[in-house]
Amino acid sequence: MNFIDKIKHYTPNTITTTKFLTLTEQAQLSNKCKYIDYSLYGGYPNAEYKRGFINTDIKDIICYKILYNRNFLTLTHQNVLGSILALNIERNTVGDILVEEDAFFVTGELKDYIKNEFTAIGKHTIDLIEIDGSNLTRTIHLDEHKQFIDSMRLDLVVSKITKQSRINAKTMIENDFIKVNHLVSNKPTKELIEEDIISIRKYGRFVILDTKNRSKKDKIVLKYGKYV
Repeated sequence: MNFIDKIKHYTPNTITTTKFLTLTEQAQLSNKCKYIDYSLYGGYPNAEYKRGFINTDIKDIICYKILYNRNFLTLTHQNVLGSILALNIERNTVGDILVEEDAFFVTGELKDYIKNEFTAIGKHTIDLIEIDGSNLTRTIHLDEHKQFIDSMRLDLVVSKITKQSRINAKTMIENDFIKVNHLVSNKPTKELIEEDIISIRKYGRFVILDTKNRSKKDKIVLKYGKYV
């Protein structure tokens, strides 16, 4: 059963906690739960992966800090996640991995298993200590760009970002290659606004930063950032 099928059964009387959700799944849950008491939380304020808490305030998320020898091991998102998944752990039980903080989040159900089994990354031994991760932050890196554009229609913005023709951009949109704020958007005429996030298959994820300024030819000065 996929995630959309699961949340179809949620009602105002549902009491449940989801696994960690992707941004798309979070948006789907928010659409479904407009009239249901729910919250999304990933262990710290600006988490990307979050658990959904339906009619419950119990936030069962554990944060571990990795202790290791920096002379022999460099942490990366890939080697931390790969080592965890090698323990036959499902991806949706692992939240954000903050390599700059040497920390990661897991569901509370995995607390003891992770502590006992996650003892190495590659050939290098590690130790874990449980910490309060609520004050950690995720560093977001953006490669900023500027374009001049006639309007903030989705097809025009996609065309500018991808350097494809407007016809090709429209085809991409109509073939569900584009997400706006993590949900598929297949309307080329959709108007975008600041802080909208656009995900374009094979091109990456982008955020609209500024549309307030105009050029001498009265075009919109579109500033956007690509997540890197």
